[in-house]
Amino acid sequence: MGLFDRLIGHADVNAKSSYNLERFLGEGEKLIAVFRFARDEIAVTNNGVFTVDVQGIMGSKKEYKYFPLKGVKYVSYESAGTFDADADIKIGIDGNTELVNNMPVSKPLSFKIPKSQAAEGEKFFKLLKAALDA
Repeated sequence: MGLFDRLIGHADVNAKSSYNLERFLGEGEKLIAVFRFARDEIAVTNNGVFTVDVQGIMGSKKEYKYFPLKGVKYVSYESAGTFDADADIKIGIDGNTELVNNMPVSKPLSFKIPKSQAAEGEKFFKLLKAALDA
């Protein structure tokens, strides 16, 4: 995948974090899937969801957030249509809020998966759904 694709929001799907998230995992916790954007990542484990927000021009400052699975309210998968280049996944999570007009608004984690990686997106959706159903 080229740099331009990542800059416009398309993700690389891997099983390993570029930012060594493994060092934060608890005993028995495993990475299920890692979605890497231009610099940011969303990683799903069997216990929760990590986000890595790379900040600054040089990218030396990183914010790591962790949301336990009990805070995940929903996951949605929208397949790519005939003229779409990618599929969409959204994860509704308690605690992921931002201020809009001085009011806290719950914001889902949202990302795009290239059509060529739709099978991985469906697998990710199924794994996260199974974790939520347990």
